[in-house]
Amino acid sequence: MSVPLLSIVIANYNYGRFLESAILSVVSQELADKVELIVCDGGSTDDSVEIIKKYSGQISWWVSEKDNGQSDAFNKGFAHARGKYLTWLNADDILVKGSLKKVVHEMERHPDCEWFTGNFYRFTEDGKVIEIGWGPRCLPSFLQSKSQPPAVYGPTTFFSKALFERAGRMKEYQYFQMDTDLWRRFIISGVKQRRIPCFCWGFRMHESSKTAEFGEHKLSEEQLRKFDAERARSLEETGYRMSKINRLAIQIWRLLDGSFFKRFVLKCGFKRVEVM
Repeated sequence: MSVPLLSIVIANYNYGRFLESAILSVVSQELADKVELIVCDGGSTDDSVEIIKKYSGQISWWVSEKDNGQSDAFNKGFAHARGKYLTWLNADDILVKGSLKKVVHEMERHPDCEWFTGNFYRFTEDGKVIEIGWGPRCLPSFLQSKSQPPAVYGPTTFFSKALFERAGRMKEYQYFQMDTDLWRRFIISGVKQRRIPCFCWGFRMHESSKTAEFGEHKLSEEQLRKFDAERARSLEETGYRMSKINRLAIQIWRLLDGSFFKRFVLKCGFKRVEVM
């Protein structure tokens, strides 16, 4: 069995209505032979296991058992990953069509890079795109300090397994901030990211989403308190402090490299996404 370049972990719990779409968004892509898919299910009681079994021939490893939450599921999946690089996908989201080819191409061109980052969009259950996150085309080293903004979003990022292990894996107490906490630790360690100018992650907005705020769907006061508490603990443990000057410099850079304008053009022209 060949060793994959990239391992993608899908964490799922009772999201069977979305899970097949997430799986297909990975296995149907070109260059999927250089990618392994791992699914960690938290002991779902819906049809999730049946869906996983349906695609078991295209899944490298899977499990369905009670876990300690999303961070635990990701850690469990990454522990079984064989790829040089890692990323994850929430069961209600998708990996954007065509992104794997571009991501793998960059990984093969820059084998010494430990951290690649791309872009994302948010879409509704019927496929309507309602928000676009498009960062700088590239991010020069002089703008990447230990106080730079952690402007990386969920599965728009691909990082080496070695870096993940050095950083200390995901913190299981983190329910909302597990990804941002990880980026802070990457930044503090001095690792530089290489930007990939393409969409990688499609964030599905729906009423059950734990972090999505749209329309009348808002986080509760209790959720906001937990979010703030997790952020405070992450800042204390990592020692990370964002520089406002560094943030302003990156904003100016984005004006100069055209990425602000690119985001505006994309937002005006990108109305709908095909949902499998």
